[in-house]
Amino acid sequence: MSHPEHLPVPPPPGAEVGRSVPHLQPGVAPAQPAKSRKPLYFGLGGLAIGLAVGLTAGMAVVAIGGALGQSDDIPQAVEACSATGMEGVYSMDGGKSLDMQTAGKDSSGTTITTVACVLNELGAPQSLYSKIDSTRALDGTKSADWPGFTASWSYHPDSGLNIIVETAAK
Repeated sequence: MSHPEHLPVPPPPGAEVGRSVPHLQPGVAPAQPAKSRKPLYFGLGGLAIGLAVGLTAGMAVVAIGGALGQSDDIPQAVEACSATGMEGVYSMDGGKSLDMQTAGKDSSGTTITTVACVLNELGAPQSLYSKIDSTRALDGTKSADWPGFTASWSYHPDSGLNIIVETAAK
């Protein structure tokens, strides 16, 4: 009786009888069928389309973001409210931010009407006016944002309202 390692390898199911079937030999890999390049081309095509869509979307976001908070919006709003050079109205960062200070008991500055005019020109929502109006000295610095801008402010009766408005697109 022979050992199992000497048994002939039976033909695979469905093989024609009498046809030569290659035997597996230790250390020799069976021949592989030719690989198709379709998955490679499909993957490269998907990558190219993904890059094109991503770049286009990125440029659109930059264009929209830039349109929401243009660097000349703040100077134009200040000018529209006749606040250019007014005490308590300070343009900063090349027109990308604005510091407005109203008069308090112990300080001078602009009027709350000027602050409201500038915020209105910048498209601030009505909720911002309510938030500013309800700010107390104990509240510390508050903040809010709207499309294209952010604002932070504090209030004290002695020093008045101090609000900084910045363009969101930097």
